[in-house]
Amino acid sequence: MATDKSEFRQLLQRYQEGNCTPAEEQRIEAWYRHLGAEQQFNLSPTEKDALMATVWQRISRQTAPGSGPQAALPGGWQSWPVSVRWAAAAALILGAGLVGLQVAHVPAKWAALAPAAPTAQAKWQVYANTSAYETHVALPDGSAVTLAPASTLKYRSALREGRREAYLTGAAFFDVFHDKQHPFSVFTDKVVTTVLGTSFRVQAYAGPADVQVQVRTGAVRVSQRRAPAGTAAATVMVLPNQQAVYSAGGQQLRRELVAQPALLAPQSFVFADRPVAEVLTALEKAYGVRIEYDTVAVRHCTLNLSLGNEPLFAKLDIICETLGATYEKAGDHLRFHSPACQAE
Repeated sequence: MATDKSEFRQLLQRYQEGNCTPAEEQRIEAWYRHLGAEQQFNLSPTEKDALMATVWQRISRQTAPGSGPQAALPGGWQSWPVSVRWAAAAALILGAGLVGLQVAHVPAKWAALAPAAPTAQAKWQVYANTSAYETHVALPDGSAVTLAPASTLKYRSALREGRREAYLTGAAFFDVFHDKQHPFSVFTDKVVTTVLGTSFRVQAYAGPADVQVQVRTGAVRVSQRRAPAGTAAATVMVLPNQQAVYSAGGQQLRRELVAQPALLAPQSFVFADRPVAEVLTALEKAYGVRIEYDTVAVRHCTLNLSLGNEPLFAKLDIICETLGATYEKAGDHLRFHSPACQAE
């Protein structure tokens, strides 16, 4: 797919809002029709989920009773009966196409995951993953969720006071469709995570276990839902390669590094007689992790080494072995301790 991820999401958002050009609508509908065909348009699983959710949302708006004037649905669906339109959409999600379509042939497991036709009483959609495998759930707003086994997601089917809301028990990875006008909040029993559009993982199983919110892209705000008596609810901003951890026993919310920071900005790690400060700065930029160090101590230190695909901490181990230095985790950053080097 020639369109990058950012442009793809912007295009889907315009499609949801009915602001696409005819050519752009045809492009989206072509991607959707070919989801199950050999030609995949190089869509990633996340992009496929977002595409399915976007088309579902337009179908839900345009098949709802009393929805008013209808824009053209893919393939002229506006002229089809409501039940057939919903069955056709479910069949297309499976890549089945429209040939020989029968309403009764929509698989039950997909009917349970697909959004129900909206009614005046329908306020929530509930997704329970009782299988032993992760389940991919496409939400009506264009967001995509990977729901872990033994987990349940409850998603509000319409905006509530201008917000998108979901409740999670268990664990899930969220790739949230960017919409700065409508923040997206994930509630658990102990914390609430709020974003405009990003990707992150929430682990919040029932019981006394700690809650973890790990950010992959963008930034999220994590807040306590209930604070100890006489104190204000704690709130932390979490960036990529960081996580918010809520300790249920101590009712404390803290920010720290994830166990294995991911490479965020690929670059060369070949250093030919380069200052240590330059090497540490390169690692900071590549992993988005702040590294504290004594500038005076490393002022005359240089490194001549080539690092490869090792994780961040393995790279630091190599640097420390070369210099006789050490490092330690300090909450959401690292502290690097090096003996002073003599000027040559």
